[in-house]
Amino acid sequence: MKKTFFCFLFLLGVMVQAQAQFALGLKAGISSSSVDIKNASSNTAQFKDEDNITGFHAGAFARVQLGGFFVQPEGVFSASGGKVEIQEAVSGDKKVEEMGFSHLDVPVLVGYNFLKVARLYAGPVASILVSSDFGDEKIDQYFDSADWGYQVGAGLDISRLTLDVRYERLTRTYADDAANKFDVAGKQIIFSLGYKLIGN
Repeated sequence: MKKTFFCFLFLLGVMVQAQAQFALGLKAGISSSSVDIKNASSNTAQFKDEDNITGFHAGAFARVQLGGFFVQPEGVFSASGGKVEIQEAVSGDKKVEEMGFSHLDVPVLVGYNFLKVARLYAGPVASILVSSDFGDEKIDQYFDSADWGYQVGAGLDISRLTLDVRYERLTRTYADDAANKFDVAGKQIIFSLGYKLIGN
C-alpha cells in the first residue's frame, strides 16, 4: 500500500507541474451489495448467498486532469454486506443472517473524459475495516484490518454536479479461533451524487 501511495504522489506531482486542472468535492450515495462465501473449511455449517442489502457511503474526492485523462483519489466511509443462508450440517436447519461491514475505502481511479461531460474509469481500492457483524455477533476481529479490491465505472459531470455508477469487487478472509475459515467475496453496485467545491 505504501509503494502505491508514493507512486500516486509522484504521478500527482507530475500532473500538477504540467498545469493540470484540479477539482475537489464531496460525494454521497447508496449501493446494492451482496456477499458470496467461498472456500469454507468449517464442518459445522454450509453457506449460500441469499440476497442483496442496501448500503450507503459518504466522503470526499479529488480529481487531477490533464488533457482527456484524469486521476481521482477518494476517501469514502461505506456500509455494505449481504444476506447469507446458513444450513447446519448436523440438523439440516436453515436460517438467513445478514453480514454487514463498515469500512473506509480509498480508491485511486484512472479514467478518460469524452463527449465533454462523460467519464470512464477503473482502479484499485484499499478498504480499511472499521467493524463487521454477522447476525448479532461482532466478527471484525476475525478479518484482516485492510484488504484490496477494484472498482470500474462511469460518470457524468453537469456543471459542478457529478453523477456516478460503478461496480466494486473485494474479497476478505475470515479466520476465527475455532479453525473456521472462509473467503467473503463482496460485490457492490454503487450510485453516487457529488458536488465540486473547487474546480469545474
